[in-house]
Amino acid sequence: MTPVRKILALAFLAISTAALADPPANTIMKVAPPPPDAKRLCMLRIEIETAQLGHLGSALTLDAAQKPLFEAWRKIHLDVVRALPCPSPRTGLDVPAPQRLENQITLLSANLDALRREQPATDALYAALNPSQRAIFDAPKQGVPPGEAAKPDATPAHP
Repeated sequence: MTPVRKILALAFLAISTAALADPPANTIMKVAPPPPDAKRLCMLRIEIETAQLGHLGSALTLDAAQKPLFEAWRKIHLDVVRALPCPSPRTGLDVPAPQRLENQITLLSANLDALRREQPATDALYAALNPSQRAIFDAPKQGVPPGEAAKPDATPAHP
């Protein structure tokens, strides 16, 4: 390498090192930019929730008396999901504290209202389920039998 190229390489390294350094004090960093298509993400969330409820309904193997209770609960649950703010108000560190607090209150209020709306239908459905159906309904991944949800991944976490 010629001396000129060595000097240019060292100059490049010196300049690029500054770009990797910590930002100056009092610099506000953008943590999470808004998703490019928030409306589409909202629709996907509803589609996924709808599919999961379909799987749950199949896994429960409902009898004729339970089906109307499940459908009533399912309708309320999906109405609640659709009513939640979407896209959600931003609550990241890039939002000024007073606005972040207001956004958090909005989200928590919406979630609390949703839970209160859904609770009577959930209680009615749950009362009609037998113990094995309740175990499925209670599973962390709704619609997945408890034994399936508890199975470890095929790849171990520690070798």
